[in-house]
Amino acid sequence: GNVLPLGKMPEGTVMSMCEDKASDRGRLARASGCSCMVVGHSDDGKKTRIRLPSGSRKTVPSTCRAVVGIAAGGGRMDKP
Repeated sequence: GNVLPLGKMPEGTVMSMCEDKASDRGRLARASGCSCMVVGHSDDGKKTRIRLPSGSRKTVPSTCRAVVGIAAGGGRMDKP
């Protein structure tokens, strides 16, 4: 998918491989079938709130980048 800064993504965007700090090459939601979601942006545009795969919410800088979309392999744990 496309790689975009979190500040440019609208609220509700589903993404994977999100950076924790700017330019750290992606630390969050990297496993198969995982995804984060943009919950909201701060008023000054410097921070973005995201929902992690665990359900917890985290505030990260808006300059962090992420891949738009879900990582492949979502049904890996399902029984055949």
